[in-house]
Amino acid sequence: MKSSFFFAHGTNASRIRKISKESNITTVCEDARCPNRGLCWENLSATFLLLGPFCTRSCRFCYVRKGKTQPVNYETVDNFASSLARLNLKYYTFTMVTRDDLPDHGARYLYILFSKIKELNPACYIEVLISDLGCSYDNLKIILYEKDLVDVLAHNVETVKRLTPVVRDRRFSYEGSLSVLSMAKQINSSVVTKSSIIVGLGEYEDEIYKTMDDLRSVDCDALTIGQYFRPSLKNMEVKKVYTEQEFKMMEDVAISKGFHFVKAGKNVRTSYKAYELIKLIQYRKGGFYGQSGV
Repeated sequence: MKSSFFFAHGTNASRIRKISKESNITTVCEDARCPNRGLCWENLSATFLLLGPFCTRSCRFCYVRKGKTQPVNYETVDNFASSLARLNLKYYTFTMVTRDDLPDHGARYLYILFSKIKELNPACYIEVLISDLGCSYDNLKIILYEKDLVDVLAHNVETVKRLTPVVRDRRFSYEGSLSVLSMAKQINSSVVTKSSIIVGLGEYEDEIYKTMDDLRSVDCDALTIGQYFRPSLKNMEVKKVYTEQEFKMMEDVAISKGFHFVKAGKNVRTSYKAYELIKLIQYRKGGFYGQSGV
């Protein structure tokens, strides 16, 4: 019997599950058995993995499979976009594997897919959690030059600077991730940028706060902080499990440092309650945000 903790209830959740099955779409929400998926689905938000199941890099905290990547089939993009549009979501979140084997690291595929989704569902919002795209300004420009294509550009630093060479694949760098977020703002100043920190890997409290400062130095708007849980014995061990009080303190500090959107907690992941960013997105596009502005 399935645990109700993992089961997504409600009218919207049932419809998303039904259409996903009919269209053979797999959500990250289901694959990862995310405990938050019922909340997101009821708010017409779901997360999808792009560019295949295999990653070209090997980060020690991550459970995404490593192996030979598959060729990108651009001919299927329209059908995939049409299936996603059938879900009629308000807020689409996408994540991707790293594709070092592709000259553009997958940027053109993202552009084609997002353009088609926005054509079919122009009222929707799109958030994408990208790899570093080779830390290439040109690759970032492909998906960010059109101001209304990507609403939220997420790229995760994952951990503090000291632990980056241990936790992440060595082709990722702390400075490189900051440069991706910085370049995103240079290309499209209205895009909302977002990053995430996983805690419990052996970091110190002051290092977490220094990471927040580094992210704010590149004008990162949104931050999520979540507990690391070891996905397999091949992955890094958990060094510490944080209390909800400690997460609340991190959240308060992040807000005091100027982040416009902060979520911190044991089950928080990058896409957690991402749909709450809609107000900030609208503000960046010329609307009004909050009672006293940002």
